Amino acid sequence: MKKILSAFAMLAFLSISFTACKKEKTKTTAERIIGTWQVSNVVYNDHNNGADHIVSSNDFAATDTYEFRKDGAVYANVQGESDTSNYTITGENKLMITDDATYDIKTLDDHSLVLYFKGVTGSDYEEVTISFKR
Repeated sequence: MKKILSAFAMLAFLSISFTACKKEKTKTTAERIIGTWQVSNVVYNDHNNGADHIVSSNDFAATDTYEFRKDGAVYANVQGESDTSNYTITGENKLMITDDATYDIKTLDDHSLVLYFKGVTGSDYEEVTISFKR
């Protein structure tokens, strides 16, 4: 009887130790970006002739959103305008939206997404930082 109890205890211990030690799967950038993101702030800088020309806005409604889907489609609804495009994630920190731009992903967690773009033409450049929340 002791051998049966001992074997049962060992089996129970092993099954608990294997199930208790499951590692959480770390989500990829492509998996974390999926979902609907509300636009919360946009900062635009048109730097020309050696001077910054910055426009910033946080006047966005709850309906001003980007929805990133698993199939690579992104649906944007901002200030009454809607658009659909495709996107791809390259590496761990680049987001390319077709017919738009390639953004650096500065922040991406469960509650915030920050995208940054800089386009340079000679000594002039334009910068865009878009902040989203969930």
